[in-house]
Amino acid sequence: MGTATALANSTIRLSAGWNGFYYWLIWAVCIGGLAIIIWAALRSKRWQRWTTQDILIVAALGVLLEVYDNIIGDQFIKPLLNPIPGAEFLQLHDLPYMFLLMVGVALVRKPGCVTAMVFVNFLLAQLLFGSGHGALDWTDGLTQAILCDLYIVARRGGVFAPGASRLSMVLDGFVIGVLRGAPNAFLTDWSFDPYLNATYYTWLQMWNDTWSNGLFNGIEAAISTPLAYRVAVSVMPSLGAGRARRAGAADPFAEPDATAPPGGSQAAPGASPAVPGGSPAATGGATAAPSPGQAGVTTAAASPPAPVSHPPEGGGP
Repeated sequence: MGTATALANSTIRLSAGWNGFYYWLIWAVCIGGLAIIIWAALRSKRWQRWTTQDILIVAALGVLLEVYDNIIGDQFIKPLLNPIPGAEFLQLHDLPYMFLLMVGVALVRKPGCVTAMVFVNFLLAQLLFGSGHGALDWTDGLTQAILCDLYIVARRGGVFAPGASRLSMVLDGFVIGVLRGAPNAFLTDWSFDPYLNATYYTWLQMWNDTWSNGLFNGIEAAISTPLAYRVAVSVMPSLGAGRARRAGAADPFAEPDATAPPGGSQAAPGASPAVPGGSPAATGGATAAPSPGQAGVTTAAASPPAPVSHPPEGGGP
């Protein structure tokens, strides 16, 4: 027991060479992950190509993430939550961040959406507040996002897919939250801070940072998923069309089927039944058939009398 406690409280101190090796190995993994994501976004037939609307959505949400992460969150939310016991451990300040991230996933639903939003966030942070290490700090953002996009690729279009169940969306949100929080917390304690900032952590602190960030970010993303989906559908109503069809709800904009057989479907509200033996009227044609008491008068007034044919004289056929 004493040995385990001593090991947990011991500081992780690797040599400069090993720290550099792990850091650049993480960069290589990130570049490989980016290659897979770009291939899936541009070449795979499981997703439609990115549109201008997708780019604008990602840019707008990236700005919102930056406004919350480094302005509202750091200046207002964290000071209010810090006096609450366990607030930092429960990652309560990340709840609005995860909600905005899940809104972006629900709106775009294509590989690369998470990486693009987080990259815009980190790029704006460096432009507005500066950075001591420049592009070397990008690993902090890439390791939060690339694994989430790789999960979207692995799901093969199943994340927030049309007709997906609510449970499926919640589970997808939980996994995305875990992949956003746990690997980044582990790699920050193991490699980024020791290599870039000469900051070292104990084994116990690294373990607590890893599982707490992963678990509570996953719970926050799962909780945010239903509301994020409702926001996405309110912005783009076509996203909810798949679930409406699956539930059997009638489309209020659908036109009646003119080719349906007699008795196969009910007449549209306010429409007159078809005349037996008649042919379907063309669009914009005659109005509904009159009542039996007005048939003769209406027919005589509406159309000229048909010509009467006489048999030829002479009695021939």
